[in-house]
Amino acid sequence: MVIVFIIDNYKSLTNGTTMTAHRFALKLREQGHEVRIVTNDMIGQDIYTLKTNYIPIVSRVAAKQNISFAKADKKIIKQALEGADVVHALMPFKASRVAIKIAKKMGIPTTSAFHVQPENIVYGAGLKKFSSFFSKIIYKKFKRFFKKTQHVHCPSNFIAQELKKNKYPNQFHVISNGIDDSFIYKEKSIVSDKYELLMIGRFAPEKRQDIILKAISLSKYKDRIHLTLAGSGPTKNKLEKLAKKLNIDVTFGFYSKEDLIKTIQNQDLYIHAADVEIEAISCIEAIACGKVPVIADSKKSATPQFALDERSLFKQRNPKDLKDKIEYWLENEEERKNMEVLYALSSKKYTLTESVTKFESMLESAIFDHKSNKLAKTKLGKRIKKTVTKGKVFKLCILIFYYTVFPILMLYNKFCLKTKIKNKRNLKKVKGGAVLISNHVHTLDSVMSGLVAFPRKVLFTGMKYNLTRPIIGPIVRLFGTVPTPQSILENRIFFNEISKKARQGKYVHFFPEGELVKKDEKLREFKRGAFKVAVDSSVPIIPIRINFQDKKALFGNKIKKQITLNVGKPMFPDYSLNAKEALEKLKLESEEAMNDLI
Repeated sequence: MVIVFIIDNYKSLTNGTTMTAHRFALKLREQGHEVRIVTNDMIGQDIYTLKTNYIPIVSRVAAKQNISFAKADKKIIKQALEGADVVHALMPFKASRVAIKIAKKMGIPTTSAFHVQPENIVYGAGLKKFSSFFSKIIYKKFKRFFKKTQHVHCPSNFIAQELKKNKYPNQFHVISNGIDDSFIYKEKSIVSDKYELLMIGRFAPEKRQDIILKAISLSKYKDRIHLTLAGSGPTKNKLEKLAKKLNIDVTFGFYSKEDLIKTIQNQDLYIHAADVEIEAISCIEAIACGKVPVIADSKKSATPQFALDERSLFKQRNPKDLKDKIEYWLENEEERKNMEVLYALSSKKYTLTESVTKFESMLESAIFDHKSNKLAKTKLGKRIKKTVTKGKVFKLCILIFYYTVFPILMLYNKFCLKTKIKNKRNLKKVKGGAVLISNHVHTLDSVMSGLVAFPRKVLFTGMKYNLTRPIIGPIVRLFGTVPTPQSILENRIFFNEISKKARQGKYVHFFPEGELVKKDEKLREFKRGAFKVAVDSSVPIIPIRINFQDKKALFGNKIKKQITLNVGKPMFPDYSLNAKEALEKLKLESEEAMNDLI
């Protein structure tokens, strides 16, 4: 593949995004791909150089974090995109926005990455007291950019969930930024009369190195602790003054990869105190070298995922709790040595090779979906697509019919069929679209599932035969039911378009069992369609189990059937797996959940 990276500030190696771009580009080239870089103020092979863009106030604040912005030169960007197979934007700024627009005009597939956490911007601007308010605004602004690319690389499941909370209409691919194979477990070789503690990270407000300094100042081992703070950034002077004031033995430094590995390997403990992290690759690198971490349990950080138990977590911004955890590990050397091995083993799933393999898969999915979109624009494709998207007039008829008939059906189900709905509150846990699934056991069970979601409209899927039946067919069509595909081309366009609907916030309904078997009390084998849509659109499955229960009449001994719809909790796809693995896992989990809803 010919892959084009669009990234501001590629020359600065002091932040995780740039380091990720360098590592991914190198690994992709080793695997035979051509990687072109579009960036500012840097010259080199396969680099297309843009000028730096000065933005009043913003550029001055960003410069303190060693960040600059590229000026979007359309001519240079177009040159870089000639003959490309896919364009990948790493930052949601002007150069990326323009590049995505040009790529679409040139008919080139696009992907993006969410590396810039809004909370980092807010902290960097000195507005951490108003972090929640301003972060929401930035998430909303970024959404305008990300909705233009279907496939998004998320470095952690944490940030994928944050995007889901903020209703981003994308397919998420959780791919670690990956650790280099050079970071390996090696026992400490340098003998020291002090305990060696380390944190790696930019000297920035959100990284909270100050909490570590305060924790050490409270410790009974204060005079026996040497702290290394590896990194660079705007708060260095402030941290140096605090260390001097608290009389802490600390070394500040920025290390080459080789020196950093040696430094990590000769530590007793690794501390990560950041309030905000999309992943914290530095923490995984320390773990890979066999260091036991002590991590802040911040809700705006992905880093707590690396802790194997509570002993490696401390209360965010709490120096006393951090002090207690540090002292525990220093006093229990044997247990620390045992855990070092376990932590080193836990890092194996974050290798750079594994990450780049997943990244390639994401790019291939983007290319495949791009081709599906092109097929949908052919004469035959348009005809197939129309069965999903419908025309404007027909859409209006569907809405009128839906909201006129459904209230009547609601009364019929309640008083004639004695239908009850349990746990409807589980729907409130879903932000945006979802795939509803239910067992197929009643002539009106699609209506019943629609009533679960009402007043939200559900997009039903059904067999083509049902849409052509006398009397029933026109009613089914007026509910907006989409016929399931019968050919390879229909299949491709169907899933592409249905997944778009789910990403855009629609509820889509499937009967994973396929055929209707009236009052069947056992679940039949599930087909894959519903779970493919959930994975391809990064939306949850909501299981609905239709149960029939015997109920004695109020008068006499007559037994009636009570129909109960039990709504299960939403189940999200595992974004860290490839599409096939995620589908099979979600299908299995859904079958188990449906069985539990009897």
